[in-house]
Amino acid sequence: MRFCLTMKSSGVGLCVLALGMCQIIIARKVLDCNVTGEWRNELGSRLLLTSVGPEVRGVYRTAVESVRGAAGPNREAKVIGVISDGPQPTIAFSVLWAKGSCASWVGQCFTLPGGDQVLNTLWMLRSAVSSSMNDWDGTRLGDDRFVFLRGAESP
Repeated sequence: MRFCLTMKSSGVGLCVLALGMCQIIIARKVLDCNVTGEWRNELGSRLLLTSVGPEVRGVYRTAVESVRGAAGPNREAKVIGVISDGPQPTIAFSVLWAKGSCASWVGQCFTLPGGDQVLNTLWMLRSAVSSSMNDWDGTRLGDDRFVFLRGAESP
């Protein structure tokens, strides 16, 4: 600090100090987390997203099913959701599977220190049950961490 104070009297010292401060600010800037592109979770499911304004649309291709065939023959469903504004936005999206179950994810997109992007989410899957007596068996909860694979124009 003493060096900076001594150098303050000269224009060169102020310039060096200002450049140093700019470098610190740039190094600490959080890079924007952009959800548009292809993502994969820890189980191998794929998520293709496009974000336009506050809307998110795309396709979810599941690698797992609660019951064989529940997700349909292609194991994929359309994604519809919303996203907040900002450098590390919150996101919520849902899918309706072929056999009538639906799932929703809510979470946040983060840019990690190395530049990689992740979507940390909690999910809820609601399966159709035959009666209210079986209601207890219709809901599952969990978490997913999606890693960004590559950008895309549209899913």
